[in-house]
Amino acid sequence: MPQPSFPASPFDAQSPTAWTSAMPQATERAPKPAADWLAWLVALAVLVFMAVFGLQAMRWSLAGGWHWLWMLVGLPFFGVFSVLAVTAVAARLRERRRVRVALENMSLERGEGLRVGEPLELRLRATVPAAQEGERTVAPQRIAMRLMLHRTLDAVGECCCEAIASREETRDGRVLYACELRTAPGLDAPLWSVELRDATDDTGVPILTAALRLLPAR
Repeated sequence: MPQPSFPASPFDAQSPTAWTSAMPQATERAPKPAADWLAWLVALAVLVFMAVFGLQAMRWSLAGGWHWLWMLVGLPFFGVFSVLAVTAVAARLRERRRVRVALENMSLERGEGLRVGEPLELRLRATVPAAQEGERTVAPQRIAMRLMLHRTLDAVGECCCEAIASREETRDGRVLYACELRTAPGLDAPLWSVELRDATDDTGVPILTAALRLLPAR
C-alpha cells in the first residue's frame, strides 16, 4: 500500500542561508608583510635610540656643575621613550586575530524526498564569508548530518541515522559537504527532517533544519 506524501513543513522556514559557529572563536598570529615588519623595526629602533640617549644624558649630569642640566633632558627622554619601546614590543607580541568559523549562501540539496529504507543523498553547498578587519574566516572541517523522524507533527525529532561529511572544495570556489543517509526499513512517521550541525560544536544548536518530503515505497 503506498505511503502518503505530506506537504512541505514549517521546518523550511528554519533553513537560514548564513551561519556562524557558537563555539568560542580561536585566535592566531596574523602574518605580516615584510614592509610592515621593516616599518615597525625602524620605529622601534628610534624609540630605543631616544631612550638610550636619555640614559646617557643622565650619566653626563653626574659630572656635576652645569652638567646637571642634562638631567632635565635625560630623565623625560629615558622615561617616556623606554615606556613606549616596551609598549610597542608588548603590543606586537599580543597582536592576534580571530578565526571565525562560518558559512553563507547555504543551499541544501536533498533530492525529491525520502523513501524509507532507501539511501538519501544530501549535499550542502556554501561559501565562506568575507573576513572583517582583525579576523580570518574559515568553513568547518566536518558537518554532522542527521536524519530525524517525528512521531507527531509537533514532536521533537529522534535521530535515526547520522553521517559525518567532510569539507570539499569545488571549482566555483564554493565548499561542499556530501553524505548518504539511510533509514531502517519499516519505520513510520508523519514527518521527517534533516539536521546539520558542526561536528565540533557541542552546544546543540543546528546549522540548519529542513523538512523532507515522504515518498511512497517502490
